[in-house]
Amino acid sequence: MVQNFGYISVQPDWPIDVKNAIRRVEGTHKFWVSAYMPAHNSIHANIRASTTPAPCGTASLVSLDVDADGDISAEYRGPRQLCLSSSKLGIPPAFYTSAHKTTACPQIARGTGVRGFDISPYGGLLVACGDDGVMDVYETEAGTHRVQLQGHLGDVTCCQFFPSGQVVLSGASDMRLKIWSASDGTNPITLVGHTASITDLAIVGTGKNVLSAAKDGTVRLWNCGNSLLLHTFTLSDAAINRIHLVDKGSQEEETELPKNEFETNGKFVAAACEDGRVILLDLYSKKTIAEFGSIGGLPMRAVAYDLERGLLIAGQSDGSVLIWSDDNSEAPPIHSFKRGQSSVSAIRLVRRSSASSLICVGTEDGQLYLVSLDTTVGAEVVEDLVAFDVDPISQIRAIPTDVPDATRQSVWAAGQDSRVCMF
Repeated sequence: MVQNFGYISVQPDWPIDVKNAIRRVEGTHKFWVSAYMPAHNSIHANIRASTTPAPCGTASLVSLDVDADGDISAEYRGPRQLCLSSSKLGIPPAFYTSAHKTTACPQIARGTGVRGFDISPYGGLLVACGDDGVMDVYETEAGTHRVQLQGHLGDVTCCQFFPSGQVVLSGASDMRLKIWSASDGTNPITLVGHTASITDLAIVGTGKNVLSAAKDGTVRLWNCGNSLLLHTFTLSDAAINRIHLVDKGSQEEETELPKNEFETNGKFVAAACEDGRVILLDLYSKKTIAEFGSIGGLPMRAVAYDLERGLLIAGQSDGSVLIWSDDNSEAPPIHSFKRGQSSVSAIRLVRRSSASSLICVGTEDGQLYLVSLDTTVGAEVVEDLVAFDVDPISQIRAIPTDVPDATRQSVWAAGQDSRVCMF
């Protein structure tokens, strides 16, 4: 049985109204909020922010007044966070967090927006890509534009930094992969072999080999140094929408690798297929380990492999998130949940300092939320990340945070308004 979540949507720029209330800017400072639960009437309300002097005059206390007769409860938790709930709809309290940092990508057209992006391993650079061959590198701290990477002949669909943080891999609708310098924008290497648009990328180990997935139903392993195609996994007649590469460590005594192949031992790839399956591949043996779901099922649009708990997590076109144990592909999912009807567009695991990873889910209608999963009890939405107003979430990244006292990794996400936001 699918666990259905109700949810609350809040005006993305709500912190501006609260900030104006704190600054005693003249006027009424209010923002909208809406609550939804399947099979129930939705609730729509406005929240008015006001302030009162705090004891000893240290700061102003923020009050939030909801004009929904108690159907929605709101509590101010700090400059970027609210706690919202609805007892009437049975929506438990959860945090709603606005972006800590935003990087605008003005070179990428609004409307089509950022199709893919990545953050360099040390957090200093951002690469973002969009339609018509546009791809740019920015400095995350100041948002300064560093260089444009020009050369693809179609929409750039995905991009990723190599471990050095100074080299970028990209894929596009022109069926090509390209390798770039993030410093001067040169493109010394192009990989050719796919017969349809590239959908996703992964870098193997230190980056001598890379992986690509495409709408031609294949996942391909490449050698970067000599631009060679090393192996093709032909998985489906339909698109491979996303892949997730994980490292289990060496699983067996390594024999001599084929020429031009590096660091594939212990590497596994989960592939989300448009035909309704998630396929688990052994990159070293070149074998299919397991298949989850079935051909003809709802399209799988996103995937993550939680090695710590042995879980395959996939997002479907109807908004469902399915979770399987990786040791039993023939069994049905051990758990599933959904929130609304919009397709899942991205999934990412977010590490916490003292517990198992959270599941971060992005959807085509702009929802971005974090779920805590206990396989014996169920799932719980613990945090909503608020920045995108009905804009599809195109990509999610999770990297170590520099925010003091943070309990989880930083989450970065992008949408159609040509911004990349960090939470």
